Amino acid sequence: MLRTTRPRGRLDTDYIEGIAEITFLMKSRSLFNARLFLTVIGLTPLSQAQTPSPAQSKSPRPTYSLAPYEDRLAAAQSVKVTISILGLELGSTLEQAHAKLDKLSDPAHPPKEEEEGPERKVLWQLARTDYSAVFVKSDERKRITYINAFLRPGKEIPFEKIGDTKKAPLQDVNTIVWDVLRPNRPLFRVMAKGADRKANNITIFVVKRPGLERAAD
Repeated sequence: MLRTTRPRGRLDTDYIEGIAEITFLMKSRSLFNARLFLTVIGLTPLSQAQTPSPAQSKSPRPTYSLAPYEDRLAAAQSVKVTISILGLELGSTLEQAHAKLDKLSDPAHPPKEEEEGPERKVLWQLARTDYSAVFVKSDERKRITYINAFLRPGKEIPFEKIGDTKKAPLQDVNTIVWDVLRPNRPLFRVMAKGADRKANNITIFVVKRPGLERAAD
C-alpha cells in the first residue's frame, strides 16, 4: 500500500497528493497513449486524446512501498532528470513551441491544434528527429503544462539516461516516475514508459496548476 506521513503545509500537501496520483496515472497513460496514437494516424480527433479520469478506469491500481516522505521530498528537490523535449519545457508558450517544432514537422502532416475551454492542445508529427510525435497542452495563458513525446522504434532511451533512477519514487520494468520540485516552479512530474526499461514515450506535466508553489515554503 502507499505510505505517506502527515503533510506539513500547502506544498507538502500538494506533494503527497501528487505521489498518490502516480499509481493511477501509470495505468491510465497506456490508454491515453493508445488514443493519441490513433490521433497521430488520423483516426481520432485531438479532443478524444485525453487522460481518463479515475472514474473511467476500472483497472486495479498497482501497490508500491514508498520511501519516507523526507527522502522523497529531498529527491524531488535534487533529482537530475530530463525536463525538456527538443528544447521545449513546461512553462514555454505555444508560440515558442511552434517556433521550435513547426520546422521539424513532417510536411505531409502539419500541426493539429484544437481548443477546449481554456485549454489548447497541439500535436506535431515530426520528421528528421528521434521523436515521431510531440503532443502538448497549454493553460489559459497559452503556457505549456503538459508534454508527451513518442520515440521512433530503435530510438528508445534507457531509463537511466533519462534521469537518476535511484531518486525515482516509483518504477517497475516498464515505467518510471520522477517528481521534480524547483524554486518558484509548480510541482511537476516526468514519466517514461517502455519495455525492458527503455522508454518509447516520455511525459512531462504539471501536477498542480493553480499558483506557483515554492520549494522553500
